[in-house]
Amino acid sequence: MRFLAIIFLLFTLSVFTQEKFEREYRVDKDKVPRNSLHIIKKWGFKEKVKWYAEESQEGKTFEAKVYYQSQKHSVEFSEKGEIIDVEIKVDFSELNKKVQTQIKGLLSEKFKRFKIKKTQIQYKGDEGELYKAVFKLAGHHEKIRPNYELIVKGKREKLYVGYEFLFNSNGVLIKEWKLAPQHHINLEF
Repeated sequence: MRFLAIIFLLFTLSVFTQEKFEREYRVDKDKVPRNSLHIIKKWGFKEKVKWYAEESQEGKTFEAKVYYQSQKHSVEFSEKGEIIDVEIKVDFSELNKKVQTQIKGLLSEKFKRFKIKKTQIQYKGDEGELYKAVFKLAGHHEKIRPNYELIVKGKREKLYVGYEFLFNSNGVLIKEWKLAPQHHINLEF
């Protein structure tokens, strides 16, 4: 029985922390799914939109990256042009203080030292609700709860390693990925 408990624990840990491989590169608008272009045009961003393709172990997606209200926004689409999520880059200090404390506590348990390199608010939902969240329209908080995506450089033992963490709106860990070494060559927006 004890042996089965150990096997289950090891299996759970190996599923929970996965290595993430991704390759991101710039693409022309004519390589982007038509529905993605339609959505971005309909949303009416005033700044220039840059398009990227991203390949990972989960497949291929397309991202529209744009500045809106002095913040970097990324709208991610499937290969069929279906909207997946919207991410908005923010400073970690902009998160709710309780959430910051929760996240820092967890990171302190995992690492001897750590540095938060990037923080993004992630919204998932249908197109209409995502539109409301991006453009800060009334009513978006009822249907969409933000997640927080962090890129962290953490020291365990003697080495610093890159990780990506996904937390829910209360700062509870949802998923953790160890970043593959070549991650640093990806385009940073």
